[in-house]
Amino acid sequence: MKILITILVLFTISSCCPKSEQSSIESGKIKIEGNLSVTQLCDSVWIHRYDNNDILSLKERAKSEEKQCDVMFFGSSSIRLWKTLSEDFAPLTVVNRGYGGATLRDLHYNYDIVMADYKPKAFVFYCDNDLRTKANINITVGELFDLVRMLFKRIETDYPGVPIYFLAMKHCQRREAIRDRQANYNALMREFAEISDQVIYVDTCTPLLTPEGEIDASKFLDDKIHLNAKGYADWVKILRPMLIK
Repeated sequence: MKILITILVLFTISSCCPKSEQSSIESGKIKIEGNLSVTQLCDSVWIHRYDNNDILSLKERAKSEEKQCDVMFFGSSSIRLWKTLSEDFAPLTVVNRGYGGATLRDLHYNYDIVMADYKPKAFVFYCDNDLRTKANINITVGELFDLVRMLFKRIETDYPGVPIYFLAMKHCQRREAIRDRQANYNALMREFAEISDQVIYVDTCTPLLTPEGEIDASKFLDDKIHLNAKGYADWVKILRPMLIK
């Protein structure tokens, strides 16, 4: 898979790469500057954090689903679990390309599978798995901001003029310890949207809070991460008028 690198990237050659590829490269870290095309030679460990069934499902559905649509929803499980998308946004035609455990890094890796030649008039994006405390996937707010801008730049290149609705990262009880980091990320994305021609920031975080600014547990499932019907109804109330318009 070809991945366009548009910012300064620092990475270490993975031990899973073939020995023939490693033999011509000095051990240690390599600094890449500027724009270049990178061919993925092997799967890194983090790509296989989750069950691949969702990815296989995306591939299969792409064979039969109509590629022309009004809105493509994509991102992590908060999108995948949104079972009432078609009813919530009728008469718009929508497709759900979310998958469980998605992060910005594997959305880059699975970009071609997710997009699969669909031709939407708008995108709706939500992903909240990067800012976590597990060492194997945790990254800084700044790194995440770079990754989402790279993803959106890629979409803007492939789908010029098609709006991208960015749904703000929600606060939830299971991840209350990183609430400040989530808020910083949302603030960066709000400012980014203000100067972007295609990105629209949608505040889907505030409606899930009480008037006192606390997390409203009545809008979440028992896992204290994902939304229930009441929580999704709040998102629909904000997003539907924007998409219908």
